[in-house]
Amino acid sequence: MVDVRVVDATPQAFGFSSVYLVGGSKGYAMIDAGPSNGSSKVLDYVRSAGLRVCCIILTHIHVDHGGAAGVFSRELGAPVYVHPRGARHVVDPSVLWEQSRQALGPVADYYGRPVPVEESMVRVAGDGDTIDLGGATLKIIYTPGHASHHMSVFLVEEGIMFTGDSGGVVIEGEVKAPTTPYPFKPKPYLESIDRMLRENVRKAALAHYGLADEGAQYLRWHAEEVRNWLDEIVKLVSLGVSDPLKIAEELTYRNRNAKTAANSRISHLYYNSVMGMARAVLEGEWP
Repeated sequence: MVDVRVVDATPQAFGFSSVYLVGGSKGYAMIDAGPSNGSSKVLDYVRSAGLRVCCIILTHIHVDHGGAAGVFSRELGAPVYVHPRGARHVVDPSVLWEQSRQALGPVADYYGRPVPVEESMVRVAGDGDTIDLGGATLKIIYTPGHASHHMSVFLVEEGIMFTGDSGGVVIEGEVKAPTTPYPFKPKPYLESIDRMLRENVRKAALAHYGLADEGAQYLRWHAEEVRNWLDEIVKLVSLGVSDPLKIAEELTYRNRNAKTAANSRISHLYYNSVMGMARAVLEGEWP
């Protein structure tokens, strides 16, 4: 029997960072590790529930998704599967950390410095690779766009797509936004959603946050919403608005979800995302 659990890895809060545990007869896979500052919550849960974690799969290495991988690999004795472009950065996350601090400012410190993974515990995941957990089969799907090293994970038996950051953000059912920081690549991002939709998706497991029913319908809606935001940004640029921060402010008057996100507790994510989109448009990545 397949077991799927979501554990909240949000530091000092709740409802933003998801860590998923997928279990079969051979043990559990942890999909994303969350930020290092949320690791104690997840580790306490795993130990109290008596779960045997046999591997950790990172959708990507950004500090809010892979920061705690080194903690769990060490404490649970589990190898870490990662895209080949991200492997060296989980072994030595110093460059990743500096880039994170430059991009996120104090938010990076909120997530915490990523903990290195022992090189012997790193496994490179290939596109289309499968991991057999015993009645639960996980398929790796490369899904670039949010990041060049991004991948999603499909639980074949249950039709659950663990999207990472390739499926956007839904917080408390009300705040809906893409997560598209620089260097966002819109065309690969939308192609990645198409790749996910080629599977028999019944539910979407979002990194931010939790399971979305009607997963295929949600992913199609999300792709259309991303296109809408990009097209509105193109219009603003054509009117002479070129400052990404000004574009983010103007978009709140043109899109209801943008306004909701900008005025929510994830406003920092909203501004980073729109600025990533704006730079993609200004650099000729869209249309």
